[in-house]
Amino acid sequence: MAAQSIEEIYDRVEEFSVLLAAAELLASGAWELEFTENMRAGFKRHGPRTHLSVAQKKILERIAKN
Repeated sequence: MAAQSIEEIYDRVEEFSVLLAAAELLASGAWELEFTENMRAGFKRHGPRTHLSVAQKKILERIAKN
């Protein structure tokens, strides 16, 4: 499946914002920290039109649930 924008994936953009904030707080290790920083930078740059692949979404959810 191709990447979709945040506004296509989530009913409300706030759902993604909360998920990203949780992942940023719970990220551990250099790779997870860099991943969440890159996600935040993309979101700041493109807003709700930021594209998110299925793999990126799964990783973000995994980090946020740690």
